Amino acid sequence: LADATDESSNELLQKSESEEEGHTKHQKFTIFSEIQACLRSPVLVTLSLGWAAIIGVVASLGTFGGAFVLALQLYDDERDAAYWFGIAAALAGVIGTPLGGKLADRILQRYVGPANESTRQGEGIDDSLRFPISASMIARVNMLVAISLLFVFPTLAMQEAAFFLFFLFIGWTLLFMTQTSINLIAMLAVDRCHRPNALAFLMLTSHLLGDVPLPIVLGLIKDKLAPACRIGPSGDFVDIEQCKEQEDGVRKSLAIAYSWVLWSLLFFELSRRFAKREIGKARAEEVNTLLLQEEDSGTGDDSTFQYYHSRFQPTGSNRSANNDQSSPLNGNGVS
Repeated sequence: LADATDESSNELLQKSESEEEGHTKHQKFTIFSEIQACLRSPVLVTLSLGWAAIIGVVASLGTFGGAFVLALQLYDDERDAAYWFGIAAALAGVIGTPLGGKLADRILQRYVGPANESTRQGEGIDDSLRFPISASMIARVNMLVAISLLFVFPTLAMQEAAFFLFFLFIGWTLLFMTQTSINLIAMLAVDRCHRPNALAFLMLTSHLLGDVPLPIVLGLIKDKLAPACRIGPSGDFVDIEQCKEQEDGVRKSLAIAYSWVLWSLLFFELSRRFAKREIGKARAEEVNTLLLQEEDSGTGDDSTFQYYHSRFQPTGSNRSANNDQSSPLNGNGVS
């Protein structure tokens, strides 16, 4: 009976898989259905919002970084300020991105074995592992962002250019280490057929809510807090001497930019919680499916299923079952 049940269940499983493949093959995709699929994934939506906060700050510092460094009187020459600031930012991206890829490979190795090209693209990963991998990666991404802020915020009080750029370099390196994991989480947040659009959704959100509006907003804030440090038509500050007196306003502008990254911690934590919720749903469905399959096969422990169904019986029937001395629930039934 057990062998027959296994054969029938395998046939049903193969049939359902073939039907699912045929449905996916003949399914028509439109731009509205793709957008809807992305918006229906809370993991992807919150992840995209958190990434937009990071991209917006990185773009803002890349735009005004040289002016900030010069306004803070860390360098006397604008060319030197832009040169060294650009080197620090570029090295952070060059070093941080591959290190983040190695970190993502180590996480994948825990779940699917040695990482290869297919697993790095989200292929070859069982659907049951999508959200456990995502939750594990999001936790590490949040940790990297938090540590990066510990290096970035002290630059607000630094007066030496070397220390300022070193701490900023470490903080940016840690931020760039999150990029690979975030891309992989975005792909795992949706079904296989929607993964290219999930990456497009992530990129579009980072532009619409990140590197397009935030540099404009932070530029206006800087001009408000340090109006003499605005760049004039000649490429110099409007009033260099008065700009030196408005150093506190420049540091406040930097503090606002750094603080904006805190939104990513919030949204990434929400994304992790949504992934954990999906894990809980999958486990509950798996337990219910196993119980029903074992009950249908008749090979399971009778007491287990009597207890399982007694949870859903009226109180009177439970009481009568407890009073029945031959009940297997009491441990003395006739076998």
